[in-house]
Amino acid sequence: MFTYTIKRLLQSLLVVWAAVTLMFALFFIIPGDPISLKSGEKSLPPEILDNIERKYGLDKPTYVQYFRFWGNLFRGDLGYSYKNDKSVNTILQDGLSTSARLLFWGALFQLIIALAVGLTSAIKRGSLGDRLGTVFSVGIQGIPVFVSGLLAQYLFGVLPFQFGWDWLNFFKPWPQTWTLGVIPTDSWKGMILPALVVAVVDAAFIARMLRSSLLEVLRADYIRTAFAKGLSARRVWLHHALRNALIPVVTVYGTSLIAIFGVAVQTEKVFSLPGMGSTIADSALSQDAPVVLGLAIVVIAFGAFVNLVVDLSYALIDPRIKIDAKAVH
Repeated sequence: MFTYTIKRLLQSLLVVWAAVTLMFALFFIIPGDPISLKSGEKSLPPEILDNIERKYGLDKPTYVQYFRFWGNLFRGDLGYSYKNDKSVNTILQDGLSTSARLLFWGALFQLIIALAVGLTSAIKRGSLGDRLGTVFSVGIQGIPVFVSGLLAQYLFGVLPFQFGWDWLNFFKPWPQTWTLGVIPTDSWKGMILPALVVAVVDAAFIARMLRSSLLEVLRADYIRTAFAKGLSARRVWLHHALRNALIPVVTVYGTSLIAIFGVAVQTEKVFSLPGMGSTIADSALSQDAPVVLGLAIVVIAFGAFVNLVVDLSYALIDPRIKIDAKAVH
């Protein structure tokens, strides 16, 4: 187990290096001049342009810039924005806290919704709850995030305000104070809608996956044997069926945690949250390489970490799976 963990960790580091290197190279391939961010539409004298290039090290060969970038990265310095000379570390600190909280609650709501809908649909197969769960799972996936966000604002913000139902009005400002970093202590309703919008898209797919996996497991001989032994339905469902059905679900859930970054960016734009959504969009369009690379490192490292945890969790979910240095059995 230890050897396999080290091996997967090294593979994850290699993936992070390759992905960041590719993004670094793209900024030298795509057309455009980042120095124009400083001058805008004005034409600056050549000597001023030369000073700007020297300041950011753009006068050096590409390979020198590349090794300097990694050297600064190992010291924890992500550089400075070409656009406003602001430290990338500061830019990340300003917006990452909001995005991280949104991702945390979105992922938590996603898991709760998926388990509730998937279990209900599988246990009550063919019932009204199963049909409603299927309609939810299929229908919600076809709705873009910006549409579901605006629809949620109207249903749980505009309409309750018009009818005076303040208890149903969840279109509130984003919380400003937090306990333990993730628990809102003021305006908690302002966190609910954005987190639900982030959660429901992939929750629908995970619920369908869980339903299918559970129904397949229930046809296994050991499940019929468990019922024949007189075990309670609850014990059979939770201890035997659900645990074995979680293997493919965990894989899908881990993938959704990586994809949820893109959903969160759109959600932040729709709800005007002070997160990384606007920063990512503006920096990419203006070719502000230090900011985009800094954000990319966070996203790529998170994705590699999630994949590592998913791989290691298989043995914890199902003791029959043995992990060694060569393979996963």
